[in-house]
Amino acid sequence: MGKANPENRLVFTEARLKRLPTPKSGRVRYRDNETPGLCLYLTPTMRKFYFRTRAAGSSLELPLGEWPTLTVEAARQKAKEIAPDPVAVAAKRKAVRDESTLAELWVWFDRHHIAHLRDSTTRRYQDSWRLHLEPALGAKRLSAIHRRDVQAMADSVASKSGNGAGRHACAVLSAMYHAAAKDDALRWKGDIPTSGIRRPKVASRSRFLQPGELPAFLSALAEEPPLWRLFWTCCLFVGLRRGNVASARWNDISMDLGQWLVPEERSKTGALLSVPIPGPVLVQLKSWRAELPTRLQEANEARARLLERGDANVRERLPLLTDAELAEASHYVFPSALALGKPSSLPHITDPKSSWRRLLIRAKLANLRPHDLRRSIGSWMALGGVGLPIIGAALGHKDHRSTAVYARLNDGAVRAAMERATEAMLAAGKED
Repeated sequence: MGKANPENRLVFTEARLKRLPTPKSGRVRYRDNETPGLCLYLTPTMRKFYFRTRAAGSSLELPLGEWPTLTVEAARQKAKEIAPDPVAVAAKRKAVRDESTLAELWVWFDRHHIAHLRDSTTRRYQDSWRLHLEPALGAKRLSAIHRRDVQAMADSVASKSGNGAGRHACAVLSAMYHAAAKDDALRWKGDIPTSGIRRPKVASRSRFLQPGELPAFLSALAEEPPLWRLFWTCCLFVGLRRGNVASARWNDISMDLGQWLVPEERSKTGALLSVPIPGPVLVQLKSWRAELPTRLQEANEARARLLERGDANVRERLPLLTDAELAEASHYVFPSALALGKPSSLPHITDPKSSWRRLLIRAKLANLRPHDLRRSIGSWMALGGVGLPIIGAALGHKDHRSTAVYARLNDGAVRAAMERATEAMLAAGKED
C-alpha cells in the first residue's frame, strides 16, 4: 500500500487525476485535500475512489467507484454522505454482500415450495426461471432488483415469447419474494419489486368447436388409435383438464354413479372435483376397461417381437414390461404402455402432441388447442341456456371469473326481455 506522503496529497480535479502516472506494480494512494477521507488508489489497471477513516481503533476503507466513471464531484458527494457514520455504512454494505442473489433464492424456493406443486405447474415455474428470470436477474442481489429491472424483463420476455410468458415470469418472481418474506428463516423485509409494474396483458381465450367444425373433428377423431380416440373424447365431453384425464386411475371413476373424481392432490384448485360422465362416454369407458388387460398384453407381446429382432433403438425405447409394470399400468385409464412413439417415464400418457397434430391436419382445423375442447362443452351448455353457476360446477371452476367467458353465449333471458321491450315500444308507437 502506498504511503500518504506530502507529495501524495492534492486537490482532486479531473485534469490532475488524468496526469497522475500509472504505477508499474503495487498500489499508490492519493488523498484529496478538499474532502476529508476521500482517497484515490492507483494500480497498473485501475484508478478507484475510496473513503478512508479510522473507527474502533482500526482503519476502515469503503470503495466508492472507479474513476473516470465516477467523477471527482460525485466521489466527494459520496464521501460526505458516508462521513457522519462510516461504521453504519460499512455494516449496511456487508449486509448487502452477504445477501442472497436471486439464483440462491430460487434454489431455496425450488426445494421448499415448487416441490409441493403439481407436476405441470412445477414445469411451468422451472421453465420461466430457466428461460427468462435467470438470464435477466439471476446474478443480482435481492435488494438490487428494482421495479425498473422487472419491468424491463417483463417487456423483453413479452416481445420475444409472448405476453403470457412475460406475465407468468412476473408471477413466479412475485411468488419467490413473497415466500421469502413469509419464511421464518429468511424474513425478507425489503420491497417486492413486482409491485406496481405494468404486467403484460393476456386476452381471455374464447375459442371452442363451432357447429360447423364438429363433424370434421369427430370424423378425424374416429380415425385415431383407440387410446387417443377415447382420450380426446373424454376431454371433449367430460370437460376435465387434459392433465386430469391423462393421469386418471380407474378408482377415480364410479361406473355405477357415472361420476369422475379428481382428488385434491391432482386438482388445480386443490379441492376434490366430481363431474358427471355423459352416458355415451360412460359406455365407451366400460368397454375400454374390459378390453384393457388384453390390450396391455398384446402391446407387451408386440414389444417382445421387436426385441427379438435385436434392434438396439427399440430395446432402449420400448423395453419389455415386467409383470409388476403391467399390473401398475392396469390401474390407469390411459396407460403409457399403449402409446406408440416417445416413451413416458410415468405409467400414464403425458404427451398428446403428435395425436393432436394428426387430428388438426385430418380435420383441417386451425387455431384450435387441446384446452379448447374443455371450453367447448361449457360453450355448448351456455348456448343451450344453462346458467353460469351450473357451467362452473360442471367444469370445476372455483372462481366465478373463470366462467364469465361463457356469459356472452348465455343471453337467452336477456334476449327475450329485450324482444318483449321492443315489442311493447313498437306497440306503443302504433297507438300514437
